[in-house]
Amino acid sequence: MGQHATRPSIFVHVRADSDGTVLTATVTAFLRVPADHPHLPVLMQAMLHEAFLTNLGQWEMDPSDGEVRVTVQLPLFDAEPTPRQVHRTVAAAAQLADRAWPRLLAILETGDDPLLSQGDPALAELRRLQVRMQKLLGSKREPNDKN
Repeated sequence: MGQHATRPSIFVHVRADSDGTVLTATVTAFLRVPADHPHLPVLMQAMLHEAFLTNLGQWEMDPSDGEVRVTVQLPLFDAEPTPRQVHRTVAAAAQLADRAWPRLLAILETGDDPLLSQGDPALAELRRLQVRMQKLLGSKREPNDKN
């Protein structure tokens, strides 16, 4: 799974909190990224962008082992989840991971975010900021650097 040669199987873990107030579906370990990977800043920005694109999912990376996962939570408000709610929550988590996979893999392989090379001026500005962030993270800050 750490080599990313092919699209991995997606496993969705489902749980309800002990008090039954939240149903959680999590796709785990579909991607692992070492902490010293040179394209990690671009990957993290893409994960933030994926979270922005949908109000539903939460993207995270475990710094101890590099596991990337996406979580979808459904508040239940003192009610039993219906089969439809469970299905929708599980399907949403799987779809988010499936949709992001090609983008995240391309970033790990090339360092370029394919979404940002589509000609939109706002995306071009985001790409410029990504490059700036990578430079800042990769070099020591000079005392007179105001940016």
